[in-house]
Amino acid sequence: MTAPTATGAREAVERALNPQAVAILGASDDTQKWGGSILALLRKFGWPGRIAPINPGAESVQGLPSFPSVAAAVAATGPIDVAVIVVPDKLTESAIADCAQSGVKVALMVTSQFAESGPEGAALQARVLQIAQQGGMRIIGPNCMGYFHSHARMNLLNSQALMRNSELVQGEIALISQSGALAGAMLARAYDLGTGFSFCVSLGNQADLEVCDFLDYAIDDAHSKVIALYVEGVKDSTRFIALLRRARAAGKPVLIVKAGRTALGQKAVQSHTASLAGEYRAFEAAVRAAGAVLVDDFLELIAQAAAWTRLPAPSGPQVAVLSGSGGGGAVASDLVGEAGLQAATLSPATVQRLLPLMPEAGARLPLDLGAIPARQRTDPRWLRQVLDIILADPAVGAALFVMTTMPDMAGTAATVVDVNRESPKPLAFVNAASSAGAQAGDKLKSAGLVNFAHIKEALGYLRNRLAWEAYEKEAPALAGPAPTAIKTIVDALPAGLVGEHDAKRLLAAAGIPVTRGEIAQTEDDAVRAADAIGYPVVMKLVSAQISHKSDVGGVVLNVADADAVRRHFGALQAAAARVPGATFGGALVQQPVRADAEVLIGTQWDAQFGAMLMIGLGGTLVELLQDTALLPASAGPRAIRRAIKGLRLYPLLTGYRGKPPAHVDALVDVAQRFGRLAMQLGARLPECEANPAMVAGDQVIVADARAVWQPDAAPAAQG
Repeated sequence: MTAPTATGAREAVERALNPQAVAILGASDDTQKWGGSILALLRKFGWPGRIAPINPGAESVQGLPSFPSVAAAVAATGPIDVAVIVVPDKLTESAIADCAQSGVKVALMVTSQFAESGPEGAALQARVLQIAQQGGMRIIGPNCMGYFHSHARMNLLNSQALMRNSELVQGEIALISQSGALAGAMLARAYDLGTGFSFCVSLGNQADLEVCDFLDYAIDDAHSKVIALYVEGVKDSTRFIALLRRARAAGKPVLIVKAGRTALGQKAVQSHTASLAGEYRAFEAAVRAAGAVLVDDFLELIAQAAAWTRLPAPSGPQVAVLSGSGGGGAVASDLVGEAGLQAATLSPATVQRLLPLMPEAGARLPLDLGAIPARQRTDPRWLRQVLDIILADPAVGAALFVMTTMPDMAGTAATVVDVNRESPKPLAFVNAASSAGAQAGDKLKSAGLVNFAHIKEALGYLRNRLAWEAYEKEAPALAGPAPTAIKTIVDALPAGLVGEHDAKRLLAAAGIPVTRGEIAQTEDDAVRAADAIGYPVVMKLVSAQISHKSDVGGVVLNVADADAVRRHFGALQAAAARVPGATFGGALVQQPVRADAEVLIGTQWDAQFGAMLMIGLGGTLVELLQDTALLPASAGPRAIRRAIKGLRLYPLLTGYRGKPPAHVDALVDVAQRFGRLAMQLGARLPECEANPAMVAGDQVIVADARAVWQPDAAPAAQG
């Protein structure tokens, strides 16, 4: 007998979200138990499909006929599309076998104590998966809380947030979460905001069906306008990035919260869902380049996603701030700048339009409603007129209303709702009055508009929406075949740390300017090299065991003559002797180079996302300053230029304190060459760093470099 054909991922997701019949293994009358609450929640929202409770010890469960097994249910009532597994972990193998042998297409495994619990659980998970695969059945989970599809009125998500809801609110946000508990928290936030989801899925350990499978479905789902992801680890990074690009091309924003951004967070992730959290900066660089949006926390994720479905995009970065308090307006204006946006200034024409409506001192931003006479500000027609005038100003890209405790807060919120229904620019509303402004919040909730919890949350939406709208797809700088010059050099490189001289030879072969230099094994050789280069020269210690030469006194500048060359050669030899285990490989004698700014340019190989390109300012201080940008090595010139201009120390390249401005295009060109080299050599070049690269006007030249070479690693290029 041949094994059943495995159900494809897309077919499985479609079947899971739109089943005709569901079996619940472990169904119970007790709604305090998982098997009881999931059954009750499936029935609560009026799903019209067929339900088969599986409980060998009961003839009926919650008034429905019960069956001893899935096989018995299929024999009595017909095929089962989805089986929910809520039995103890020790019974899961037999439960999965019952489902697979009975032709079930998808098993939703709520049960925990699998890979997230250690080696024994991981082995059980592997056995369960093998049984399912042999039967052609797909698995969601284990260690998850389920899913729902609001437009089908079908709920298999066991959440307190849904137990209090009278309906399964339909919406336009697809929520895909590795954490079930966080999915519940996000559902609760959505309820408070008056927003709904097209579908929501908790994936747990992702033993089989995973984030990418549901992301792929959401991109094509007509009900899903925005996609919100909570991810801990990505199983297939290449597919994940390709899907983000496809979503971007389809005009569907993907908003992501990624756990495991720090060492502590990564440890927590491993103990929670057995996911390997990749290096966050590489993840961040890759997803941003693919057009996705990163959000800091899961509650803000829902607020931003909800705003995306209801508010228009800003027309520019200028934010007009209005508040019921002068202090509130001042704080909000500060936060606007810190968010990377601009506090708007009204045009003279707009001020003239406002003057008949308020005292002259009030006709400016931030607008303090508390300074307006009460007879005016309590008239909703007055506020509507003011808001319309401000938003009509071409110098205003968006407005931010920070409502402090003030008269008629509910009426103010109603005016905000009306303005947002008609304005082509967003008016973001922040309830800074907390519970005192509850009626105002209810006004926005009933209209489906976001009641932002705090100023930073509202500004996060405006910033991210503006960046998403401005995203430009750029053809990557794809790598071609490795040039002969590069191959000749790498074929001779030893494995491990590559010293400066060989690293610079490799860079030169890639078309990257490097300083001229020669390794000298003796004092006489050093003098001959210096004579050929021309004085003054730079002398550097050569040692396979010493990477950062300046830390041990291994770099000497302005060596003026032959006597100084001999003297410093001996000093470098002595410096190597002071480092335990270090050997002296000679002295590198090289040309000096002037710099107006020192830049780090480097590449690194990320196990998940491939070749990455790093650019930073500060030279030897780069680790202290932490002023670097990370991009995919395939980044094109526009992306590299944006990254350079986004560095905090970028003003050093613009003619700081009378120095000539750097030719940024020259720096972009060198960075692109680094990226191409990294893609050509792939995992064989896990690290390559030029630090410093000396920038002066239109000249960029590498003064020091190092690399790591792993000739046995996979050589495939990343494009």
